[in-house]
Amino acid sequence: MNVQRWQAAAVPWWVTKVGLVGGWILAFYFASSANDVPCTTAQPCTPDPLFSLAVVPLLATPLLLLFGRVLTGCAMGVAFGALDIVLDSSAAANVSFGLHAAACAVVAAWTIRSRADQHAAAGATVVSLPDMPPPRGVLRIIAVLLVLFGFLTFVQYSLSNDEIEQHIAKSSRVEAEVVEIKDSYEVWVELPDRQRASFQPLAPETYQVGDTLPVLADGSWVQLVNEPEDVTWWLTIGGAAVFLAIMLAARERRRRALWTGPVKAVRLQAHPVGPRRILLRHNKDDIATVTTMADLGLEEPLYHDTEQFGRVWRGEEDPPLQLDPVELMVAGEWHHGGQVALLVEGEVVATSTLSRVRPRHTVHSAHLPGEPVTAGTPVDFPHAMWPGDRRRAEGVMLLLGAAGALILLKYYPDFIVLGLIGVQCVLSAVPRFQPLLRLDHGSIVLYTGIWTYRVPWAQLHGVRRSGSQLMLAFGPAGDVLTTPPLPDHEAGEKLMWARARSLIADHPGERVGRKLNISVFIGLAYVGLLLFI
Repeated sequence: MNVQRWQAAAVPWWVTKVGLVGGWILAFYFASSANDVPCTTAQPCTPDPLFSLAVVPLLATPLLLLFGRVLTGCAMGVAFGALDIVLDSSAAANVSFGLHAAACAVVAAWTIRSRADQHAAAGATVVSLPDMPPPRGVLRIIAVLLVLFGFLTFVQYSLSNDEIEQHIAKSSRVEAEVVEIKDSYEVWVELPDRQRASFQPLAPETYQVGDTLPVLADGSWVQLVNEPEDVTWWLTIGGAAVFLAIMLAARERRRRALWTGPVKAVRLQAHPVGPRRILLRHNKDDIATVTTMADLGLEEPLYHDTEQFGRVWRGEEDPPLQLDPVELMVAGEWHHGGQVALLVEGEVVATSTLSRVRPRHTVHSAHLPGEPVTAGTPVDFPHAMWPGDRRRAEGVMLLLGAAGALILLKYYPDFIVLGLIGVQCVLSAVPRFQPLLRLDHGSIVLYTGIWTYRVPWAQLHGVRRSGSQLMLAFGPAGDVLTTPPLPDHEAGEKLMWARARSLIADHPGERVGRKLNISVFIGLAYVGLLLFI
């Protein structure tokens, strides 16, 4: 295997996850901001069933690209760009999504060429997989259920649309007066017979109390003439269900196709790096990662028990010698995103997808990063370690970003991405105003973005330092938490002194506690503001 050529042939990850996804966001922004044609009686905003189905590739494009389904995501981007040019009369939307479709087509061609080059660089060894392909599993059942659900939504759309057409056929046109506007999005009108009805129009800010509107009325059924009732969202839901079923079926077909003939195979070293995740290496070069449905048990545990791990983590004992890693035969589509089978001693033990190596997948020698901290610096309890000025400044900027997203969303309610950005800013800002660590007589409190851990000192195995960051190992499973950069250069020594002092007192039976950080609740409150502005 030519490792350097195989790695160089890959399309960089940022091309799809940053370039194309960012381009989609810009195209969506320009298209939505330019679509300001009002709904009038002469030109009503009539529902478009075909465009409702086209929403499926529109929304699927960024999701597929973010989750590594490059060719399918590019295909959806090209498909929607073509549909938008045919169905949408907005020139801004046509140009925006047309350019994005062209970029998707270029990246798709680049990806096809890249995969061919990776396949060629993987060597010339081919094998035929033993036995028969595994039986069709739960994915097939899910796909069938999704198709059934999609069919039912199409039926529901047909029934709802027929009901609306029957009301229109029997209705009469009358003038209604706007009598109230609730929560800035709900418009209430009163008909000549004193009957009231409410609507949620596309542009509620254009309606004023006292305006008269033409409506169609059939008993208690009332509909705006300029904005007919739209039930095409049933088509969007059904189309999304059928599309997902096709995706699952295609993935299952690719997996079973590995047994139809000889496939490219490479023998690699397997390093477990997490729950059901394996890092594949060729000599000392990281190649790819694969995720399996179950732990394959490829590696003997390094430590006999938690106490041994704690001694090694604190530097009191040399780390155990690591055995030679298990070798796997990896056969199948030899490129990023390819379906492969993992063979041990000629037997297929799992099928998976080749994924890129991320920095978090780095394997440390004996899983021991940094250097152990052993010295002690006295502290008074309780003691809190706060973030530095730089992190506080970052928190202020993130809060300003969240406030800006909230304000912009009031003027551009259709730009949902602003809300997602605002929520992320809030979740990232709150921990920057909390203490990073809090020490007391019985435990240490660790604050993270989502969780707050209370760790009894007896459950803290030790501290290791890497630059200005500390890695704390705790709990019966030896969980490791890495702190942000700490302004206090003696933070590790203080922790170890507090641990040594607190271990003098016996606290049997205490366990690690975990609860949601306050940032989660503040984030939920922010979501509430987004929903009610």
